[in-house]
Amino acid sequence: MENNSRKLSYFQVEIKELFNYYLRNWYSFILSILISITIAYFKIKTTVSIYEVKSTILVKDEQKSNLNSQFESIENLGFNIGSINSKLENEIEILKSRTLVSKVVKELKLNITCFQKKKYKDHELYKTVPFTINFLKGDSILNNTNKTIEFKIIDKNTILFTEVINNSIKHQKIKFGTLVSNHMGDFIITPTKNWQKFLNIPIIYQIEKFNTVVENVQKSIIIETVEKESSIINLSIQIENIDKGKNILNTLVKLHSIDAINDKNQIATNTLNFINERLNYITNELSNVESNVSNFKSNNNLLDISTNTNIFIQNENENAKKIVETATQIKLAEFIYEFVINKKQNELIPSNLGFTNSSLEKMIETINVLQLEKNKIENNYGEKNPILINLNNEINILKKNLIDGLASQINTLKINFNFLNNQKKDLLGIIHQAPSKEKEFKEIFRQQQIKESLYLFLLHKREETSISLAVTTPNTKIIDSAYSDEIIKSPKKKIIFAISLIIGMFIPFTFLFIKKLLDTKIHSKDDIINLGLPYLGDLPLEKNKNNSLIVNQGERTSIAEAFKIIRTNINFYTKNNNSLSSKIIFISSTISHEGKSFISLNLASTIGLTDKKVLLIGMDLRAPKLLEYLDIKNQKGVTSFIIDNNLTINDIITKIPNTENVDIIPSGPIPPNPSELLMSDRIKELFEEAKKQYDYIIVDTAPVGMVTDTLLISDYADIFIYVTRAHYLEKNLLSIPETLYNEKKIKNMAVLLNGTDQNKGYGYGYGYGYGNGFEKEKKWYTKIFTK
Repeated sequence: MENNSRKLSYFQVEIKELFNYYLRNWYSFILSILISITIAYFKIKTTVSIYEVKSTILVKDEQKSNLNSQFESIENLGFNIGSINSKLENEIEILKSRTLVSKVVKELKLNITCFQKKKYKDHELYKTVPFTINFLKGDSILNNTNKTIEFKIIDKNTILFTEVINNSIKHQKIKFGTLVSNHMGDFIITPTKNWQKFLNIPIIYQIEKFNTVVENVQKSIIIETVEKESSIINLSIQIENIDKGKNILNTLVKLHSIDAINDKNQIATNTLNFINERLNYITNELSNVESNVSNFKSNNNLLDISTNTNIFIQNENENAKKIVETATQIKLAEFIYEFVINKKQNELIPSNLGFTNSSLEKMIETINVLQLEKNKIENNYGEKNPILINLNNEINILKKNLIDGLASQINTLKINFNFLNNQKKDLLGIIHQAPSKEKEFKEIFRQQQIKESLYLFLLHKREETSISLAVTTPNTKIIDSAYSDEIIKSPKKKIIFAISLIIGMFIPFTFLFIKKLLDTKIHSKDDIINLGLPYLGDLPLEKNKNNSLIVNQGERTSIAEAFKIIRTNINFYTKNNNSLSSKIIFISSTISHEGKSFISLNLASTIGLTDKKVLLIGMDLRAPKLLEYLDIKNQKGVTSFIIDNNLTINDIITKIPNTENVDIIPSGPIPPNPSELLMSDRIKELFEEAKKQYDYIIVDTAPVGMVTDTLLISDYADIFIYVTRAHYLEKNLLSIPETLYNEKKIKNMAVLLNGTDQNKGYGYGYGYGYGNGFEKEKKWYTKIFTK
């Protein structure tokens, strides 16, 4: 339970420390947010504003319904034409096709764009262009490479033409209205009514590759249905210039309607050509027959045949009428049969010619509808398109069925024709009394009637076809012409600023988090207290100091006050042991450069200010620093005392200059065997003699994490001050003092944190400190990401 409580307390401390860590670096967040928002502002200022232009069209379903009824009729006859793609989906694919978009780009000259230079971004001119470039050959600019040309209107007659050719700038003055010939082609520049607004203002004309512009426009146009069962299509495009976007969508719909009308007229035009061709043929035949009738009547004086008519002749006339009708149907069937057999791949079959067999008429209309669909898809997607393959199969099946049906129809009609002829012979046999000349005339007259009937029939069909050609309507109807709500779609200012704010917060947060995560140094007393180690106090980081001895009489600096607090805390540690005649204070650390020698020197000076006699002993025999701090030359010291039994303690004591009540015994010459020397009985003698003369004995020892020297003499210490340096010592090395304390290898130990940063809220809030050596104060701008 106690362990869980300790973990919870530790977690709360960590959360609080993390919060304070971010709070101390508030200026990092402010600066990052300001930079991020500034970048967002310039991003918005330099990004072209994009608007959305929309249009709505309705795909008419009249022809779709007729097509469905035709399919049902054909299926009732036993023919299977397979599945056909939705007309709505086909219209969408045609609207998005490269062929149609290419026509739009070419008509509107979208590969030529005019810009005016602005401070942050170029502004596209569309309806307000100061002049136009008219190429004499319409296609001369379509396949040109990318080109950027600068123009500047000098006066009402002259314009300056600037371009880069072979990495060199070429200037040329051109007169408005004059012919210019260069590598771009032949063109004439004509001013518009807006030219005065752009006087001496650089105007940029950008010429792009035609195919590249087509691809970009094709990708930018979005076409989609309103609902699944609806025949309404929405078209939209996001573009910088609203007027340009309107023109693109309106032109796209207009050209699509024109193409649809042209497709519909192909059937009527083809039928009309077929009828005219047959009329020419029938006219010649009819003329020959009529000549024969006229000659026969003239040669045989036959002016009135009706006088010899009787009931059998009436029956024979009815029979003759049927023979004429049957012969007409045979001729039509043979004409169509011959046409279908010799029909070119994409040619349409003449329709609506008056077959008595409606199934054949419907089959012809169906083949023509499928042929038109095939032609559209073949123009837009190529011969290997799956839909095109299916349509070819369906057309071939229908064509075969039509040929079989026509052949069957011709055979049936011929059988009927033979039957009627036989019947005619019977009737003529009954009329045996009729003069042979009259019979011969009737044969000639019958041929005339057949030709006249076919001629009048073709004339009637030609008029019907011409009328249908004149009233053809497109497949689509415009519901809404292109329009825009004039709301900027991008850049979205609120979203960009919101994202920039998030990024501005995220970057320093992440940076500081990673820095914290990778930071393995100790920073505050919490790192020590959380391990359960006794805490003596901390010393702030002293800056801009040139003297290692910083605690003197009357000194009021923050570091001096901090040493006085440490002095007081030491008294609390020893108040229960007043029997001591003098107090021995060991000062050590884990590794070197943690400031133990500096602290030993200034702690001795601080205690000396209380009129107590203090002896500072340098027991770091391997890397002594005390004399270096005091700028005193090498003298006899601890190693000399141990080696030379004739020396007394007074022989190695040295007075510290400008310091009252404090003497020093330096470490002496560096020996080759410091550990063995510290095990000498002379060390005990040294401490006993020192205790007789001084109230406090402060011992600067070697780092315990590097050598065992200090542990060999640790039993002589009444207080053991363990120095740890903030922002320097690795946290994992705190395991050394933790082990020493828990295993009681060192008695009466307390940890002192050196070099704390007062700006982060540690220590006493004076804002001063020191290092082992001294650090210069950093500029404000170097602190932002180094805290």
